[in-house]
Amino acid sequence: MGQLSLEKTFLLASYFEGIVYGFFVCIFSATMYMYFSPNYNRGRRDHHTQVMIMISAVMFFISTFHIAMNCYRLLRGYVDNRLSPGGPAGYIGNLRPWDHILKDTLYATQENLGSAAAIYRTWVLWSGDWKIIALPMVLLTMNIIAGYIVCGTYSKVDPTSTVFIPALNSWIKTFYSIAVALNIITTGLMSYRIYMTHRNSSNYQVGKGRLISVMRILIESAALQLIIEIVLLALYCSDINAQYILLECVTPIVGITFSMITVRIKFQSLKDPGTASSAGASNPVQTIGSIPMRRIQVSIKEEVEDDYESAYARSKP
Repeated sequence: MGQLSLEKTFLLASYFEGIVYGFFVCIFSATMYMYFSPNYNRGRRDHHTQVMIMISAVMFFISTFHIAMNCYRLLRGYVDNRLSPGGPAGYIGNLRPWDHILKDTLYATQENLGSAAAIYRTWVLWSGDWKIIALPMVLLTMNIIAGYIVCGTYSKVDPTSTVFIPALNSWIKTFYSIAVALNIITTGLMSYRIYMTHRNSSNYQVGKGRLISVMRILIESAALQLIIEIVLLALYCSDINAQYILLECVTPIVGITFSMITVRIKFQSLKDPGTASSAGASNPVQTIGSIPMRRIQVSIKEEVEDDYESAYARSKP
């Protein structure tokens, strides 16, 4: 199978990362506007919403730092080292320089942060049940170890080596595989919890239920990152240079996936007449892991039966 040259691959990788990062900037801006605009949040934010704000901000910082490093490496390769032995590909493809190690460390951090955020959302939706997230936490720990071992190994390889060498191959495959597994497990657990809650409360819902819509949003948003990671794993296992293109795009895509869930659920809540847009400042909508939950008014009517005659009859001798 014919391969893209490394010179073309590195240029395309930076080009596509720039496009994806542009989408992330728009979605992140919309997310922050919804968090801080009085038009959308008139009440006091709960603890979980504040955690979501911090995670979104950290993801955006990492993604911005990552694309800045790629721009720096692109200039170094195609301008400063264009006449050096090996040309631009010789510099950018070298795994040992500090800028390459830092760039991939940012990628590994973003990937693990996205998995940790998904586990946190799962934990919140399952009412703080630690047993539910025990397996995801173990997998996350393994992925953190695998990711940073790969980054640490870069400094010890030969300057002419590629990411497909045996010293890196097993660790990178482990990292990609666990990332895919964590995405599937956390999305599945959240969707199952929402579906069961919807089914158990279907007899008590007033109007059209929103939980199925929330479940669909979770699945659709997570599918983008899941598909990219599966294709990336397949390309890497096939030793295809095009994997570099997807690799550079994953960092902003993790942030897009996380923020998109919040934005879409917020837009969905605005369609519901019982949400924060009509609740007012005195009746703020509560949230679960940044998922707004509608307040339900319950009217209880007590019926009392007058059983005076039977009581009187029992009291007679």
